[in-house]
Amino acid sequence: MGPSEIETRTKLLQSVDFFQPFSTEELSELLQFGTIKKFTTHEYVIKEDAIDYSFHIILRGKANIIKESLNKRRKLKIAVLEAGECFGEMAMLLDGHRSASVMAAMECFTFVTDGQSLEQMTVTTQLKFVRQVARYMAIKLKKQSTALVEAF
Repeated sequence: MGPSEIETRTKLLQSVDFFQPFSTEELSELLQFGTIKKFTTHEYVIKEDAIDYSFHIILRGKANIIKESLNKRRKLKIAVLEAGECFGEMAMLLDGHRSASVMAAMECFTFVTDGQSLEQMTVTTQLKFVRQVARYMAIKLKKQSTALVEAF
């Protein structure tokens, strides 16, 4: 990766709220231990029941979270994620088993890393990254709690 490509990728990360606490040097480090992937419309990013430890942050585009019914006859869209939102935290932190599928709703770019790559980063970058993951998990939990209460 040449200097101009690193700069372009760093700017792409900086455009998303998740990466705001990181310095330019820390973003360069993240790019050493993660990648930016492009997905076309209707392409699966992750498939339900697969073993995969990756964690994604949507940089551009949208993705649908899809869950199969218990009898495996229907696929239900349960959420739409947009730029700045993340997924895969349970698989990264727990057992790697995917509880739902994620499909690009349009052309979609994600930053992807995993727990092993995270462990290779400097402690400062690890701490900031884990704080951001925890922050987004708390936001998701709060939204789900509110939706559950409103459903009753």
